[in-house]
Amino acid sequence: MIHFYNEIIILDNASKYIIDITDNKILHEIIRASAFDNALITITTDFGHILPIDKIKLDRIYYEDAQEVINNWRKCNKRDWIEFDWSQERSRQTKRIDVTIRCCDILCGLMLAKRSKKRLCVTLRYLEGNPNKHPLSGYILPIALIIAESFAYEYNIKQVCISRPAKGLISQYTAQGYELNSADKARQKRNNKPRAKLMSKILGI
Repeated sequence: MIHFYNEIIILDNASKYIIDITDNKILHEIIRASAFDNALITITTDFGHILPIDKIKLDRIYYEDAQEVINNWRKCNKRDWIEFDWSQERSRQTKRIDVTIRCCDILCGLMLAKRSKKRLCVTLRYLEGNPNKHPLSGYILPIALIIAESFAYEYNIKQVCISRPAKGLISQYTAQGYELNSADKARQKRNNKPRAKLMSKILGI
């Protein structure tokens, strides 16, 4: 986790540069870089024996990424009904955390999260994996959660939430330490299906 004050001084070739981190854009870029680095460390620790970790690259979502999803992923029969546009949704989000997950130069997944105004939580709102076979097949969900939690740590946020998780994935989120709210837990005790509007996890910061 990085703790910031009012400025960072970078020494380069005996010259001194002062970066004003009261500029929110600059601050977010510094946090993004640190979150990506720490996420890759955790991914390596958890999956280094399974996945080609050295080929994984995390970046922001660009227009070209959204077009690749439309032109390639949505041609799949299981995705041709989806009208969600990553580029448009990204532009509508404020305080967004937008990430592409690539491996071996293949776009494997995209995620869009949001941090609350008062920094109470980071909420993963959208996540989509490449429907075609790729080097990270079966691991996009846990990798995305690692990234979301890494951003939360960097922002000193203690809670990560999943907004409207797919009901078929609830068990996978639970396996990663996320819990249903009290109302859904009560529904399960009555043998009713959870509405699953929100799942959450408290981080040990």
